[in-house]
Amino acid sequence: MPCIRGNCAAFPGRLMRNVVILDLDGTVLSVNSFRLWASYMLRAASPHMAPGRRLGLALRAGGALVARKAGLMGHEALKHHLQSLWQRSTAGDGGATLSHFNDGLRRHVRPELQPLLSAMAAGQVDGVLATAAAADYAQHFGGLLGIPHVLATPAIRPRTMPSNIGRHKRDAVLDFLARQGWMERPRILFTDHEDDLPLIEICRTVHWFGPPTALAAMATRFPHTALHQGFTDPEDRRQRC
Repeated sequence: MPCIRGNCAAFPGRLMRNVVILDLDGTVLSVNSFRLWASYMLRAASPHMAPGRRLGLALRAGGALVARKAGLMGHEALKHHLQSLWQRSTAGDGGATLSHFNDGLRRHVRPELQPLLSAMAAGQVDGVLATAAAADYAQHFGGLLGIPHVLATPAIRPRTMPSNIGRHKRDAVLDFLARQGWMERPRILFTDHEDDLPLIEICRTVHWFGPPTALAAMATRFPHTALHQGFTDPEDRRQRC
C-alpha cells in the first residue's frame, strides 16, 4: 500500500507494485464538481467572456437546470446539454475560462490526499483519475494535479453514449490497465460512491470516502477486499506505511 504520509520515495517497492485508481467528486475533491460547474455556467462567472456571451450562457444554463428540476430532463441529458453549451461558450478563449474554473475547483482538493497526488505527479506512484465528470474540465484538472492519466466522460459523444460511470467506468479502467501493461498489478481504489461497486469488485484495497454506514454492507459483499474509511485515522496511516 502506498504511504501517503511523509516521503513516499522511501517505499519504492510498494509504490511500483500497486496501481492507484482515483475517483474525483467526493473523493479527490470534497465536493461534487458537476454542481460547481453547472453553477459556474448559471452565474456566467468567467471574466474572459464578452457580456453578450455571458448573458447567453447564463440564460441557456438556467433553462436547462429549470427543465431538470421540473423533471423534463434527466441527469444524462442535462450533462450532455451543458457539455455542448460549455464548448460553444468557451470556444476561442484559449482555455482561459477552463483555467479560471479549474483554479477555483482546486481549492476543494482534500489536503490529506495531497502527498499522494504529489507522488503521482513525481512519477513515484502509477495511477489514473477515473471519473464520471465531463472531460471538458476533468482532463485539464487532472493535469493541474499532476495526474498523467485521466478517464472521464468524453467531451464529444453521441447522446446515447452514457457517462463514464458504473460498469462503463470499470470497463474503461480495465481497458486502460491492459494498454499500460498493468493488469497483473494490485489495484487500490479511492472512491465515495456506490456507483463504483463494479470497480470495487476488481480492486484489492478500497479507501472509502462515502458514508461510514455503508462499510459494513460492503465488507459483507466484498469479503476479500481490504476496506478503509478514507485517510482520517493517523494510527491507520502509520500501520499502512
